[in-house]
Amino acid sequence: MPTSPNPVPSQGVDENGQTGGDATYSSLLPAGARSPAIRLESYQEDMTSPRVGFNLNTPPGSPTQKLLDKADESNGQFANYKEQLWDDKNVLGHDHKNTRAWTPVPLRIRFWLPLVIFMILLAIGLEIALHFSNKQMGWQTFGAWTTDSGVMHFVYTLPPVIVAMTLLALWTWIDIEIKKMQPYIDLVHGDSPPQRSLLLDYTRTNNFFVWISAFWNQHYMVAVATLLVLLGLVFQPLAAAMFTVRDTFLAPPTVNVTNLGLLGLNQDDSFNDLTSFLSAAGYASSSILYNIGSPPFIYDVYTVAPFQIPTDMATNGTILANTTAVKTDPNCHLTTTVSTPVGQTGWQNNATYNGCTFSYSVNQSTPHLFGSNVFEGCIPNVPSWFQPIVLWFFTYDTSPPQGSATYCYPSISLWNVAVTVDIASNNLTSVQEISPINSSSNSPLASLSGNLTGAPLNGHAYNGIQFNLTNPDQFVLARQSAVALQLPSSIQQVAASSPGGLTAAFSTNSFTGMAVQVYTLYLNLVAKSVYFLPSTDENIPVQVWSIHKRLWLSDVAVHIEAVALLAVALIGGYIQLLHRHNRRELHLLHEPGTIASAVSIGAQTDLANLLDGRQQEDDFIRTLQNKKFRIDPRTMKIIMQGEAGYDSAASPNARQSMFDSLGLSSRRFSSLNGRTPRTPTSPA
Repeated sequence: MPTSPNPVPSQGVDENGQTGGDATYSSLLPAGARSPAIRLESYQEDMTSPRVGFNLNTPPGSPTQKLLDKADESNGQFANYKEQLWDDKNVLGHDHKNTRAWTPVPLRIRFWLPLVIFMILLAIGLEIALHFSNKQMGWQTFGAWTTDSGVMHFVYTLPPVIVAMTLLALWTWIDIEIKKMQPYIDLVHGDSPPQRSLLLDYTRTNNFFVWISAFWNQHYMVAVATLLVLLGLVFQPLAAAMFTVRDTFLAPPTVNVTNLGLLGLNQDDSFNDLTSFLSAAGYASSSILYNIGSPPFIYDVYTVAPFQIPTDMATNGTILANTTAVKTDPNCHLTTTVSTPVGQTGWQNNATYNGCTFSYSVNQSTPHLFGSNVFEGCIPNVPSWFQPIVLWFFTYDTSPPQGSATYCYPSISLWNVAVTVDIASNNLTSVQEISPINSSSNSPLASLSGNLTGAPLNGHAYNGIQFNLTNPDQFVLARQSAVALQLPSSIQQVAASSPGGLTAAFSTNSFTGMAVQVYTLYLNLVAKSVYFLPSTDENIPVQVWSIHKRLWLSDVAVHIEAVALLAVALIGGYIQLLHRHNRRELHLLHEPGTIASAVSIGAQTDLANLLDGRQQEDDFIRTLQNKKFRIDPRTMKIIMQGEAGYDSAASPNARQSMFDSLGLSSRRFSSLNGRTPRTPTSPA
């Protein structure tokens, strides 16, 4: 081949068509064959910069080889390129172990490890707080806290919500950075198709759907991180429902109250003039007629020693106390009554029970007759006021006329009891026997009970019909007669107003049941005034159970919140460790996502030339279809399969996933053998 003449300086024409200046043969060549006019001084800073990248004037061949051999000055047919040296400082592999790679803040261990530890401790703390909430029956609140509205309501409900929102926001930040880093991780592992790297952007898809795409792309860490964020959505509603104010039935520490009655025989003025007996009979009669109910400190067959009700502590609640009581048993039974006619209108009635017989005569002065008497001599050597009584009834409305009688022999016993009292009504709601009281008992509340268990009562109970009277006046005798008539009168009235009237009461013998009801209450009222002495010197301990507004932790909300916190913390921490392992070969020196970042890793590459001039997404997809890409760990440049250096680029092992750690290796993307670098050679 003939050689070209040596180039000599000559006047040339510049790019603007002006003559002047020196020209060479290269200036006379076509534009495509001329060396580009590069001002090296403008890139002087970049050549010494620690930034990752190639020297701008490196030929498009191997970094250590020029595209063409040095131009022979005697041969003018070749372009003449200026000599430029390769700067090893721009290769990450030169000293990359001493170069600190950029890592997103949420993926740094000093960020996520304290977050994971805090969430684990928070879950444990919630369960511990729930334990003490249930054990202590909540926590005390103040008046302003007990409403469902107002500022104070948000004082205890808003802080947990703020904590929950903060935790969710932090995990959302972590999730976003994992999504942003995924294309780079895929590229650094190599053989990455464009739809899983260059064209991938998980941050633009709604979290409710993006995890499906991540699973489809085998990006399991992205999918699980997104699911953790979705699980974290329960943090806020559960935190808002965690604290509740409940009406709690609670007792403060035991308090002492004044005992108002001591066991002992009380023969005061009202006892001697029978006022207390007459009052008791009137109340008992009214109770069965008008359904009044029992008065305070009387329950069933028990008359309890009265004590002070601490209404200053609560106005609605229950008092628990251990005290003393008199148990009264009326021992009422239906007698066997035999009625025999006497003359035209009279009847002789004999009522018999347990060997005792009481006889009474009636005449037809009125259709219905009733009365109460004592079984005289039924119990030997016992005064009449301790003898059994009989409540009898007779009617002429049946054919033949019919009589009914009830035998009652009352008795009393003394007991130590545990009682509950309703504060609002002062009524007893329960009485439980603890132990009997006798002459050997050492209870301070029974110190004066000797005249009940011993002389003069010797354990007997007043029958309330006959009394030990000494020179009574007419008024006392009238009260005695009134008591004797009032009890059977009330029973007669109740029987008459019951279904079926008196006729049904006689045929069913229901007088005995009504007699038990009236006579028991009457004896209890007598016990309250006769068998207790007034006292203000003794105190008894009581517990005041009342309804309080208490701040509770919700069991369901705390358990679910704790499980969610542990799940997000433990699985999230595991994801962080796997992600840290997967990006170990990714040495970014800048934060990706900006235009400058994209240019720095894609400029002056075959990829840049491939996409030059294409703006539509469809063009991107068609252009990049069936191609594979990777990031060269030395230079952090994106290189394409078939491009110079693709196969020589150091790549880590097969891409990892969270399932790899469990022995379920994710399937590698198909890889193709790279071609040898295409290096231009000089023509022969």
